[in-house]
Amino acid sequence: MRTNTLALAILMTFLLVACDSGSPLPKKKAETLVRPAKLIEIGQANDNNFLNYPAVIQSGQLSVLSFEVGGKLKELMVIEAQRVKKGDVLAKLDQRDLLAKLSSARAQFKNANIEYQRALRLIKQDAISSSELEERKSNRDVNKSQLGTAEKALQDSVIVAPYSGAIAKVSIEKWQIIQPGKPAITILGKQGLEAKINLPSSILAKAGTREKPATDSYLVLDVAPDRQVPVTFKEASLEADETTQTYAVTFAFDAPEDLIILPGMNAAVWFKDPRDSSENLSMLSVPLTAIAIDGEQKYVWVVNKDSMKVSRRDVVIEAGVGVNLNIRKGLDAGEIIVSAGVSHLSEGMQIRPWSK
Repeated sequence: MRTNTLALAILMTFLLVACDSGSPLPKKKAETLVRPAKLIEIGQANDNNFLNYPAVIQSGQLSVLSFEVGGKLKELMVIEAQRVKKGDVLAKLDQRDLLAKLSSARAQFKNANIEYQRALRLIKQDAISSSELEERKSNRDVNKSQLGTAEKALQDSVIVAPYSGAIAKVSIEKWQIIQPGKPAITILGKQGLEAKINLPSSILAKAGTREKPATDSYLVLDVAPDRQVPVTFKEASLEADETTQTYAVTFAFDAPEDLIILPGMNAAVWFKDPRDSSENLSMLSVPLTAIAIDGEQKYVWVVNKDSMKVSRRDVVIEAGVGVNLNIRKGLDAGEIIVSAGVSHLSEGMQIRPWSK
């Protein structure tokens, strides 16, 4: 009996200490809900108003360089895809024999010219005949020609970049015996690149009615799908292809400094659909899923870039159908709106960009 009483006393003491420990029970802290949402920036290029056609890159500034003299290749300064500037030395032959010939030609010309100058003085003194003077002049001219040939041979033993660009192909190797005129180095200039596509007559005919050519066309390379390279219209063929009944259209562009673009590369040219009216092209377009309706009033949710909170903006929409609709009034280019899930938003709600 005494043992049970003691055990009960100890238990009560433990419970009293636990209740008086002063440690509050953990509470779950409420967190503010930040809803993920798909966003779109107004004024970005809308692919639904763009057409794209496959293109092949061509070049109007492509040169195959070669040595004008033969010899052993001593120096090769470039590799394929390397960028070079106008005047850079690309390759050089062994010049020892050429330098020796040049030295000999200079000495011979120097002696021949001295003899000719002496003859000019002697003819004034009637010390030599006119035929002797002509002979020395002829000898001087021959040696001058040989000197020019030797100087040109030395110059032709070096390949120099005729313009700034990129090395497209290197067809020679160091210490190789080079034959005159053999293709050695192919250089692609930064200017004069072209993209050629084929358009049906319905597109080409409508493009010809524009008062001004499109300035928002661009090129996307298969090897660099994340880059848009601006292109401008250059020319169009007026004769249709017999097989496809399409017309060849050429766009010109310059290669960016950080991108090597070579002839033969595949790409796609994007441009505004010329069949759309100029009024439609100038309008801002938003996805149908971004538009909410309150009675007869249509509105979108505009996102504050700093606070990432949404606010309602009433808009006037042009009548039409499709996945995108044109906005006549209420939005400006550069603003960010929620493009989907608009029925779940409320004024002042904070959102974050949705990502997969």
